[in-house]
Amino acid sequence: MKKSILLLGVTFIFLSSCDKQETDKDTQLLKSGVKSTSELSLLATTIVNVTPTTVFNTAFWTNIQTLLQSNPVDIVFADGTYNLTSTISLTNIGHTTNNLELKCNTIGSAIITGSIAKLMGLSSCKNILIHRLKFTGPVTDYALTIQRSQNVTVAYCRFEDMPNVYYGALGAHYDTSDNIIVRQNVFSKVGLDSHCHMIYGAYGVKRLKVINNTFTDCAGSFVRFRGNNSTHGVVYGNTFISTGTYLTGVNPIFVEVPVFNDVNPGDERFGTSFMITSNSFSYSTSGTQATRYALVFHHSGYNPPDRTHLISAADAATLGSGSSTVAAKRAIMSSKLGLDGTKILFGGNTNTNVATNVSYRCQGGYGAVAPWTGIVSIGTAVTATGLATSYAEALAFYDDLY
Repeated sequence: MKKSILLLGVTFIFLSSCDKQETDKDTQLLKSGVKSTSELSLLATTIVNVTPTTVFNTAFWTNIQTLLQSNPVDIVFADGTYNLTSTISLTNIGHTTNNLELKCNTIGSAIITGSIAKLMGLSSCKNILIHRLKFTGPVTDYALTIQRSQNVTVAYCRFEDMPNVYYGALGAHYDTSDNIIVRQNVFSKVGLDSHCHMIYGAYGVKRLKVINNTFTDCAGSFVRFRGNNSTHGVVYGNTFISTGTYLTGVNPIFVEVPVFNDVNPGDERFGTSFMITSNSFSYSTSGTQATRYALVFHHSGYNPPDRTHLISAADAATLGSGSSTVAAKRAIMSSKLGLDGTKILFGGNTNTNVATNVSYRCQGGYGAVAPWTGIVSIGTAVTATGLATSYAEALAFYDDLY
């Protein structure tokens, strides 16, 4: 039985649970990234149909939040191009048990674009799924940001052809952001220069899980987990491709865990606890061959308190030596860098033209004096056991810690 009403120019359709049948088997897993099956609401779902002429203003989102108090809500984007003049902004949107979905009917049929700084932003939100949308065009800062939010899944979306983006296609930021799942999306040809990343996790985001995506050609490192204890990240089952033909022929780092300390003492520390497995890392023999690294822990600037990121040449030699013991390498990583080799899980990946698997790179900068600068492999000091072996295991990885 269906019932529809008209409110503020947007059509709302209430569907009973038995009427709402998903035919795509993957769609049955969509909410698993938002909430466990046992917690899913059994209430009817409210369908909100929007079009390229819909105004996504405060009144629109106030109505959505009101509807969520009673039912799960699906915002269904009609096919077409949404040429935005302002950001689609969700602030304090979401419900503990009633999930919100923003989606279109087929992958990429709703195209979100615009000559603006950011296309879509979530702040202090929870239990939201973004599904099948396409982000593209002349956006300049980010296509999508997720900040101070929990249990947000981005699935089957496309982030393509954004040559003017400075920071990232997708950003997940701040220490109250937790369980951000980015899965089964396509990222291609993103970024203005090395500042840009396809996924930029930063400032303490926890459980950012990057699963079964395809990444092709980025201006900067493809996936970044930046400092201030951005931790418990998962990178599983993805395909990373750098053709060496983007921009001036860049082949950037695929996965990077950096800190940038422009004050003395430094105020950023490395995140730790990462699981990276079952990925395909492929670099072309075209373009620059100087940065063909699968995973890099990178430091720029000053030492933070109680750590010595600016390691000595002797420490660098120990880390990179084939004759040094694993214990000796891990001792330096722990005492100087704050990295626990037993909690950096890396293995089971497929490499094409990759120079090193796991490395530490140190630079000076910001006025800091570095006793040693360079990059050194630390692959023998990390752990190749305890890895996820399936999509379901990757999706649930680290969940028992929270």
